Parts: sequence; C-alpha cells; structure tokens
Amino acid sequence: MEIDKLLFEKSLEIIGIGSAKKIIKVTDKTLDFFKSIGLSAELIDFLKEFSFMQGIDFDGIYFSRVNDIRSENLEEINKEIFKYNLLIVGSGMNGDPIVLNFKTMKMGYVFHDELWESETIEDFDAIYIDLGLSLGKFYYKKVTEENFPVDAYEAEEYISNLKN
Repeated sequence: MEIDKLLFEKSLEIIGIGSAKKIIKVTDKTLDFFKSIGLSAELIDFLKEFSFMQGIDFDGIYFSRVNDIRSENLEEINKEIFKYNLLIVGSGMNGDPIVLNFKTMKMGYVFHDELWESETIEDFDAIYIDLGLSLGKFYYKKVTEENFPVDAYEAEEYISNLKN
C-alpha cells in the first residue's frame, strides 16, 4: 500500500508550497481518532508531516487541515463514513468529500447529496467513486492533468472513460 509521498510533495511545489510550508502539531485528540479507526502508522506519519496551518487548494480541490479531519469525519451529516474504511481528507469543487480508503490506500469521491440528504445509506458503494489512485498520485494528477475530476460526477465519467 503506497501513499506516494514524493508525488504529494511535487504537487505542493507545483502550486507554490515548497520548503516554506507551515506545519503545525497534530492534536492528541486527532491522533487518538486516527488510531481508534485503525489508520496505519505510515499514514499517521504522513498526516503529521503534512499538517498545515490551513487547508491546501490544489487548483479547485482541497486537502483539509489535518487537525480538522477528525471533526469533519465525526460530523452527523457524514454518517460516520470512516466505518466504511473511508477517511474524508478534503473536498471537491462542489463540496463532494474527497476520501481515502485507508485499507486499500486509494483515493476517491463520495456524492455529497446522497450522503447528506439520505436518512440511511443502503449501499455505500453506490455513492463512493474509487479512482484507484494513491493520495500522492491523486493530488499530482489534479495539478498536472487538465481534465482530472473535481467532483464525484466527473470521477464517475473519468473512470468510465478509462475503461473504454
């Protein structure tokens, strides 16, 4: 399982955040949450290393402040998606959560309208689009590939085009 840290760092350089990045300490509450849901030590170390003072805009899609990830994943509207091995790590252009499947280490999107407007989620796979990309490759492709998806609808189309 790979994070592709070097590609994530290249992505940061492309958007102008290099060695001057401002890192803040990940709170104990956040670290406790990460451990309680079963994140790997490698992923926790990555999140500690890229714990910025603010969310990072990768040309229209976002990587959340690491210290905000806990509260965002515990919000009532997010239906505890971490129980499906998905961790919200950012958001797309229209608000669709960007998620990391922390068992496969692959990134994707969740349709926010189905997640937030449904009383219950019958089939979580129906609202989750797995792009099959590592965290680093996901953000790198966004800043280097012109038609990279910025929400779940575009992700669905992107996957469909890859299959054809």
